Amino acid sequence: MQKQKRRLRWDRIGMVGGVVVLASLGIAAMVPEGDAFGDAESEGRMSSVLVADAPLEESIEQAPSPELAAQGALHEVEQQPEPKQTKLSPAPSGPLPRKGVAPCSCSKHTMKLARNPYTAHQKRARTLPGSFFVKNEGELQAGFGRGDLVRVPTVGRGYHLSGLQHSEPFLLPSTMKVLETLSGRFADAMEGTDDEGVSIRITSLTRTESQQRRLRRRNANAFNGQSTHNYGASFDVAFIDRPHDGIKCGGPSWALQTILQDMQKQGEILVIPEGHCMHITPRNP
Repeated sequence: MQKQKRRLRWDRIGMVGGVVVLASLGIAAMVPEGDAFGDAESEGRMSSVLVADAPLEESIEQAPSPELAAQGALHEVEQQPEPKQTKLSPAPSGPLPRKGVAPCSCSKHTMKLARNPYTAHQKRARTLPGSFFVKNEGELQAGFGRGDLVRVPTVGRGYHLSGLQHSEPFLLPSTMKVLETLSGRFADAMEGTDDEGVSIRITSLTRTESQQRRLRRRNANAFNGQSTHNYGASFDVAFIDRPHDGIKCGGPSWALQTILQDMQKQGEILVIPEGHCMHITPRNP
């Protein structure tokens, strides 16, 4: 009996051992070899690195040499169209001022001229040839009929009339001559330059007595009494109008100031630089 029990035990042991060996072989077959072992996160990182590196290698292989790159850049420059050169449109015809184009101011704030006393203007206004006090519209027309006053054209060489709300387009002949001399010299200075086409704006000429009173009610700076405008002896230059925005104010303003200074120095005109205009009266007929 004892030999039989021993034999049975060894059979059991051999059976168990065989089972263990077979199990070990099965487990070994399921485990991958070497660097292939890893979790899903590691695989994802590796895949991303490979995908990122592929374009970099292609870009290196396809990158041109410096010489070819330079030739390509030169070719691109040669193929580019030339920039279009913008030219200023010609000055439009017709009366000034131009809508949408700001004028250049002519006043004591923008031009430096000596001030002749107003008493000198008044004295000269009363003694100019043909001078008389224009009391009303009837006397204005009578003076024009006699030839003591001349009608001022709306547009002349280098000047134009605009905004005559409190005056009429008439002047004494000697005053008209000064206006034409001044505007003509200004036009000569602008001719052939980039500023050609500018024009001085005349805003006040001869006033009747009633017009002077109405202006006095609206403008406290207007002379209270017999103005030199009541004699047809003075005119006001308020602005320089430009045909387009391509012309700046510096050149025309400097030219007009220089001409006024010269005429004043030569004794041709009397000037009062006012807050909104240049008041001009002939000094010598």
